[in-house]
Amino acid sequence: MEIEIRAISQEEHQSFISGLPNASFLQLPQWGAVKSDWKNKSLGIYDGSSLIGVALLLTRALPKVGKSFGYIPEGPLFRPDHNLTPDILTALVDYAKSAQIFLLRVGPAIPFRDWHGEVIKNALASDKASSLLTTSSSTEYGNGRSAIESFENAGWRAVVSESGFSEGQPNFVFQLDLRNKDEESLLAGFNQLWRRNIKKADKEGVEVIHGSRADLADFHKVYLETAKRDKFIPRPLRYFERMWDELNRTETHLKLFLANWQGQTIASTIAIQVGDHYWYSYGASSAFGREARGSNAVQWVMMKDALASGAACYDLRGITPTLDPNDSHVGLIQFKVGTGGYARQLVGEWEMPISKFWSFAFATYLRIRK
Repeated sequence: MEIEIRAISQEEHQSFISGLPNASFLQLPQWGAVKSDWKNKSLGIYDGSSLIGVALLLTRALPKVGKSFGYIPEGPLFRPDHNLTPDILTALVDYAKSAQIFLLRVGPAIPFRDWHGEVIKNALASDKASSLLTTSSSTEYGNGRSAIESFENAGWRAVVSESGFSEGQPNFVFQLDLRNKDEESLLAGFNQLWRRNIKKADKEGVEVIHGSRADLADFHKVYLETAKRDKFIPRPLRYFERMWDELNRTETHLKLFLANWQGQTIASTIAIQVGDHYWYSYGASSAFGREARGSNAVQWVMMKDALASGAACYDLRGITPTLDPNDSHVGLIQFKVGTGGYARQLVGEWEMPISKFWSFAFATYLRIRK
């Protein structure tokens, strides 16, 4: 059968996702409304008359030229018995051409390789290992290898910066397997520092509560402090309010947690769940009360909530592959490996220049803007 890509309704899009065990929240049709500065369209991927995949396509137009940058974050999504193939990539490029897209970027969240916690700990303790990329993985996935080969053979290019971070969504993530776990076995998998900090928070009287939409203001106050400390550009409060409204419109996908101590919010997080996948999406902490370990306390409450919600995976999101003790990014994996989880390399983001001229002009603009 010939692969065809065409627009579908948001209802068809949502129905397809509801039939999957999990899906990235960035591929929910509601996410298009969150990204209000982009145009969005739900696409169906058909093999003959059979709907085998969906994608949320975000587009941003260049001023006055009628051409757009196209982006499918952590997608497309496929039925479990299908994978990304050269025919699908060809169909995506054909659709992009018809939609006046000059550069198409996609990032299917397909697993490629895993490194178990013990492998990472041993590598961190070694003076020879400098990166996950030079450390033998614990598991490699055939679907991931096949997808990467499809991209490479079709002439797509990988989108990864020198630091190891993808320019869009992370190529490397850290996850906890919650299957067949309860609170006791999950806690037993933490390292001594994590367990000690959770006990410290409890002893200090840190209270973690589920927040309401109105409590986003308290989250945002701590988030702004975190942005200033860590030197990143913060999103406005209205962005998080829009996330709350859109992702909780028909069912609850987004939850807010606040760790309070001595009458103040000292740490706060946003969690998102789709199917059996549960993400730690945003986190913030204040300098005040750091000794009370609110960040560990709120993480522990989120993990327990994930267990109670039937999640199979708790996703702590992005890391870099570095294991170099002199690299400032190594702290991310050192902190997260203490939970007893594993590092995962995804297929990552790839892009195809439909128009080389406009793709070059766009890349030049991005460099100048930085």
